[in-house]
Amino acid sequence: MKRVLIVEDSLIVSKLLASLLRAKGFDVRECTSVSEAEKELSNVDLAILDYQLPDGTGIEIAEKLKRYHPGVPVFLLTARGSSIPKDVAAGAGIKEYMEKPVEPDVLINSVERYCTN
Repeated sequence: MKRVLIVEDSLIVSKLLASLLRAKGFDVRECTSVSEAEKELSNVDLAILDYQLPDGTGIEIAEKLKRYHPGVPVFLLTARGSSIPKDVAAGAGIKEYMEKPVEPDVLINSVERYCTN
């Protein structure tokens, strides 16, 4: 079973994403901060990261994943209208960029594309 890490400080968004992915058979770990996520990085197959977190950004987590676990695909969630320079996202290893609210079908299709068994 593929493990997906969701790092999102909005519990409503996190629970919704986790529910969608669990219904498709993924093992999901949920965190609400950079510090929580750092404890989960060693055993994930894909990470979905909110850009703005209470103690940092999803880019920080993505950079750590890229450094220590370079094969892990990373998706970055942003608030509608937010922009992160594409070179910053690419440098951190971001594979997918998604605006919130995320379309469920888009999320599932992207996760399944990167987490084929």
